[in-house]
Amino acid sequence: MATSHEWLNVREAAGRLGVSLSLIYQWCQERRLPHLRLGKAGRRGKILILESELEAFLDGLKVEAGTGNDPAATTLRHITQQ
Repeated sequence: MATSHEWLNVREAAGRLGVSLSLIYQWCQERRLPHLRLGKAGRRGKILILESELEAFLDGLKVEAGTGNDPAATTLRHITQQ
């Protein structure tokens, strides 16, 4: 993705990533996703996310491929072994 100075609202950011609005709000609340909150202190206001910051955040979530030598890294607890 090319770097851009376009501002996205929560709905647009969620749409770009294919995630729910509540997940975007959660990331903002946890201060994991850089954003601007417009409005008075203590009020909800409007959240804006810079497109380039969203891309950088997404890059930070990337999981690199491993060597496959660590069985704990490949074991998924929600999948039962048969």
